Amino acid sequence: MRAVETVLRRHAEDGDRPLVEVTAEDGTAVVHSYREITRAARALGDRLDPGPRRRVGILCGDTAEAVVAELALLALRVTGCPVPPGTSARTAAALLADVSAVLADARGLALLAAWADRRVLPEGCRVVPVDLAALTDSAPGAYRVPDDDRDWICKILPASAGSAGRVGIRAHAVDAHLDALRAELPAGAFARCAVTVPLGALAHQVAATPMAIVDGGCLLLPPRGVPAAALPDWTATVRPTALAVTPSAATALIGAARTARREGIPVPAALFGTPGVPLLWCGTEVPHPLLRECEGLGLPVYAGYGLAGNTGAVSWNTPAARRSGTVGRPLPHVRAEIGPDGELLVGGDGLAVSLGSDEPADGWLHTGVRAAIDADGFLHLLRPDRARHAGEPLTPEIGRLLYSLVRSLRADCVVAFDGTADGSLDQLAAGARANGAGRIVGHVPDAHRAADTRARLTAAGLAPWAEVRHAGLHDLGRAPAPVDLALLDCRPDLTLPALTALEGRMRPGTIVLALGSAPTGPYLDRVRDGADYLSMPLPVGAGAEVSIRLTPAAAVHRPAPRPVPGPDTPPPQPSGE
Repeated sequence: MRAVETVLRRHAEDGDRPLVEVTAEDGTAVVHSYREITRAARALGDRLDPGPRRRVGILCGDTAEAVVAELALLALRVTGCPVPPGTSARTAAALLADVSAVLADARGLALLAAWADRRVLPEGCRVVPVDLAALTDSAPGAYRVPDDDRDWICKILPASAGSAGRVGIRAHAVDAHLDALRAELPAGAFARCAVTVPLGALAHQVAATPMAIVDGGCLLLPPRGVPAAALPDWTATVRPTALAVTPSAATALIGAARTARREGIPVPAALFGTPGVPLLWCGTEVPHPLLRECEGLGLPVYAGYGLAGNTGAVSWNTPAARRSGTVGRPLPHVRAEIGPDGELLVGGDGLAVSLGSDEPADGWLHTGVRAAIDADGFLHLLRPDRARHAGEPLTPEIGRLLYSLVRSLRADCVVAFDGTADGSLDQLAAGARANGAGRIVGHVPDAHRAADTRARLTAAGLAPWAEVRHAGLHDLGRAPAPVDLALLDCRPDLTLPALTALEGRMRPGTIVLALGSAPTGPYLDRVRDGADYLSMPLPVGAGAEVSIRLTPAAAVHRPAPRPVPGPDTPPPQPSGE
């Protein structure tokens, strides 16, 4: 990574230039200089035996130690295999299957202890603790940057979020990615980069962290466990020049900006401690209505689209070229075309190395995303995440969400519309089976999808807990009532009509979950007007909107459960009516 190493050669021994600034829980700042971090990386590298395959895992939180680990492997030309936060033991085992050692900070060591009986690490894998203070005390000398510009696989990353599939990230692909970002973004944009998404995530691995170093800048780490609602309080004290915006961060910034306006305080000063707004950037997980709200408050957020198979960003809106509702123009090093079926195809210098059996034979990365490119070259995603095909399982986090909602609500009546052929009905039915009670009803307009769903539920032993109806939008008015949980996973233009059709079957407290890109402006206007619903976005999968019904609809009567005759329960008597 030429640009990163050029800066490290220049500043590695600079003891006055901050590389990592950590905000402690009491609000004080702990600053680690380029000299401290790079010398610790040198000490860590001297202790490391990378083995013949030269692959080493990284199991660290958002800490200065994570940066030390990355720089140690860079100097040794050893491939790093970072495990993203929130990864399950099973996925971690797949990501670390062929490493010879794992670098672990305190968080990583705690995870390994919790996974002690899960065999996450391969046989003979050595665990190397990463402790910045101890490494600094034993640092043998200055950081050494090799004079070697050959291409090599510098990282192995998950092919997608939560996936056990892997791709190899080439150093020259990272170079091309960074060169493109530097050409499109203002100079020094990442000089003070607030870490609002994990350091182990794709966005930091190939963009934010190396861009901060290329700018000779500093990574700003928040207090451990800081809630999203407190984000503006923290950013106002650290004065960032760039930060990633997640759905929860967008919600917090919007609330803080409204408060600042009411109090007559300039929004940039109140939220960021600066006279101007920093570079706010996001991926496809932030719903467009939230981006519009940010824009209306003077907080432009530059949305982009990327994936590991392209070593990060495919396209990005920038201060010089931005169009609302798009993910920007393709970056200079990227070739983008729309295939005959509307799928986005990606090529160019950023392509990663597939470590599976799905290496594209035609030289194009098939993204699975339906997209369009307008006359001005801006990329429009017709669904912000990979399109789910009929019969394809949900993402694990959405599946867990659906199952957990049914379990925690002990829902008696759940109605799902249109999305049940993708596996959502399976998760809902599994929750009902675990509860031992509940009625799950799926409305599927397509007859073939309805039949496939019934067959899959029967094969899984879930048919007794779910009813699949070949039914359309107009049939929702005859759904069972009262509805405890409603799932809307349908075309964007059908979401509001589906909600309207179901409202007569709801009660105060009914939860409505709209998945993916389905929530549109009119739908969000309805659930966020504060009259009938309390509503907010959820940062899961491609995005979701969860709403709680506050007011009664038409009177809905829930029959009392019929008692089961037994020794202590007399059989029900005729009512005489």
